[in-house]
Amino acid sequence: MAPLTRKRKTLNRDNEPDVENAVENDHEESSPIPPANTSAGRSRQPKRPQRTRNVTSVAKPSNVKISKKGNKQTRANTLAAKRSVERMAGELKTYVETELCCTSQTEESPLLDLVVSADLSANASSLFPYLGSAGPDDKAAMKLPNETYKSAMRLLAKYRAAAREYGQLSERSGIAKMPTWLRWEKDSAELEELNTRMLAIATSFVWQQVVPGATEAQPDLGQDDVEQIAWELLEDAHAQQGAETWGNIAETMMQNMRGIMALLPTLASQTVKMGALKYVEELQKKKQSDLMSFLLRVRCWEYRQLNVIHRASRPSRPDKARRLGYKAKQGYVIYRVRVRRGGRKRPAPKGATYGKPTNQGINQLKYQRSLKATAEERVGRRCANLRVLNSYWINQDSTYKYYEVILVDPQHKAIRIDPRINWIVNPVHKHREARGLTATGKKSRGLNKGHRYNKTSAGRRKTWLRHNTTSLWRYR
Repeated sequence: MAPLTRKRKTLNRDNEPDVENAVENDHEESSPIPPANTSAGRSRQPKRPQRTRNVTSVAKPSNVKISKKGNKQTRANTLAAKRSVERMAGELKTYVETELCCTSQTEESPLLDLVVSADLSANASSLFPYLGSAGPDDKAAMKLPNETYKSAMRLLAKYRAAAREYGQLSERSGIAKMPTWLRWEKDSAELEELNTRMLAIATSFVWQQVVPGATEAQPDLGQDDVEQIAWELLEDAHAQQGAETWGNIAETMMQNMRGIMALLPTLASQTVKMGALKYVEELQKKKQSDLMSFLLRVRCWEYRQLNVIHRASRPSRPDKARRLGYKAKQGYVIYRVRVRRGGRKRPAPKGATYGKPTNQGINQLKYQRSLKATAEERVGRRCANLRVLNSYWINQDSTYKYYEVILVDPQHKAIRIDPRINWIVNPVHKHREARGLTATGKKSRGLNKGHRYNKTSAGRRKTWLRHNTTSLWRYR
């Protein structure tokens, strides 16, 4: 059995395109080339003629297979075509350079011919002997040296070119328009000037009404009857000079005040200044105003949604907090707390106190300390590592009262090195809110100065109890 071999595709030489003619005749059309599709060694011919295509698509290597000999021939033809194109380009370049040189050398010739052809007057011909009516054909004139002639012609040509260029520029400037932004600036400047003048005129009219005789007399109106009548009507409307008007009285008072201020320069330099926190304090004093009532109502609703004891990012009343010792620096903390309003009920089961009748009360009992002291104590228990400095009222409703408590961190370096607050670092100030050492706690201790407070050094109740208690030694 014969070995299976691959049958090579054969190229039909009859249908092979003429590649050389295709390269030389770029714009001509050639007959289509059928594809070299073979099946079992047979080549197919197209049944009907196809539409012609561009030669460039035929000459592509993907469409047709060319032998090695044809490839060499095509390369040689392509190289020759390139060389011919390069030669033609070189010749064209040489021609263009030659023409440019000739044009630059003979650029002034038309202008010179125009000047020479013009007839000059007798006075001008005496200055230019080479420019006569006879022209440059005169043999005697041609024999003379013509350097001056050439220089004069060259200068005239330059002047003529400059005049022509100036004319073109002047025409362009007539067509050109001013930019929009320049027109806006010009219009705004004119409007500003107009407004200034109108303001001056209006001021003069008003000043004439206020202080008669302060402005000028009748202006120059010319011979126009309308202007005369208008001025008469305006003069009748003006207050007459010497009339008693409020403007005259005010002007006199102003002059007197200027004299007083000149005599008392120290009073003039004094000005009343008020800080920003003073304005906030004045607002807090009017709690029933529309502004404060709305603000307090909204804040009260917000406080009800928060925890009973929570930290505040900043004081709600910065003026009050600063008066009580708060500083916006490290080591100072603000806590907000709410306390239920009202008295206390004695926690006695079934109302039985098992004591004397004076101590049998269950309801209507009043706690000896204030709600603010209670708030400080609760915050002090929550933040045991901090020291309570002071507290203040911020809001209230029918059920609760809300307070803000100022606390200080005794371990913070900023507090320990500050001589104005480092006293609170001492251990004797631990839980000072629970021992009545804060401003609120001292109020419930009955401490004060003067009459009726002679024997209340440790507290009114403590002093009374000590005085009314018999203390005996066991071994006496």
